[in-house]
Amino acid sequence: MHASTPSLTVNSDGRRRWLGGLACAAGLGLVFAAAPLPVRAASGLGVVTILDGEASLLRGESRLALAEGVRLQADDLIELDAKGRFLRLELDDGSSLGLGPDTRVQLLPKLAGERGKPAPLAYLLHGWLKLGVARKSEGKNESKNAGKTTALAVASARLDLSGISRDAVLALLPGQSLLFVEAGELNLRALAPGPVAPPKQLKAGEFLSLSGADQRPELAAKPTPAFLQAVPRSFLDSLPSRAALFADKERAPKPLGEISYADAQPWLQAELSLRRANMPRWKPLARKPEFRKALQAQMKMHPEWEPVLNPPPPKTATAAAPGPAASAAY
Repeated sequence: MHASTPSLTVNSDGRRRWLGGLACAAGLGLVFAAAPLPVRAASGLGVVTILDGEASLLRGESRLALAEGVRLQADDLIELDAKGRFLRLELDDGSSLGLGPDTRVQLLPKLAGERGKPAPLAYLLHGWLKLGVARKSEGKNESKNAGKTTALAVASARLDLSGISRDAVLALLPGQSLLFVEAGELNLRALAPGPVAPPKQLKAGEFLSLSGADQRPELAAKPTPAFLQAVPRSFLDSLPSRAALFADKERAPKPLGEISYADAQPWLQAELSLRRANMPRWKPLARKPEFRKALQAQMKMHPEWEPVLNPPPPKTATAAAPGPAASAAY
């Protein structure tokens, strides 16, 4: 964890709730404490409040190093490699987003059609994501909404989640997808082909896995021991909000250089709907020789760039047929 991070108090209130009868995993919990952030004038979606290891950010034409205190924005692309153990983003509404090792996420992607309704908070390309939805204020003036939440959505290449009312973990790993509803409920849509469609709604405690060549879904009443062994350790603690520590300490991300084709490649070769949504962000880079050369070389992986980089020649105007007067002149 970053050297400036103070010690954290771990709360075990949620442990019994999500482990159910798994005695082998007693003593673990998976709840991020959600507390409203102070009102701020600064722009952005939320602030990085915990970073254990290294993480990078693709924004505009730049690759940047993330750090605690950096505010994130819509369309930001976040990457944690295998050494990036944990990142926590606390949103301005009090919700939180946790990311584990070897994870790529886009914040507020502009997906078209039904997949953009409601607009997803994040798109998980691969890796581990933990979403904790904030409860609405329980103040005297909002007694009617006390304890209620604002449902959120998360998109991915294999599962789209909507109506997330509390806490959920989604993992996209090689050959398998894992979904655990820690609290509340959510709706899901399976995008991977398979003979059996998963249920449309999952409730607290339920665990869904999709594996194999056909991504066949299997639903269980509680998470499996294998999942509990694989889930990032930082997901198993209930962490208090740290957003107030950064209320007046906004930090600029450190520049690491210009985005290369290799940096953008996982996104350029993602599913078609996401590739199309992200084309405008890559066009300035596509004007640069090295990036353009790599796009051309890998065209079969993203053929939508063919008419952009190699537009067809303009159609020549057809000569007008001579009229009666012109014919008479000849």
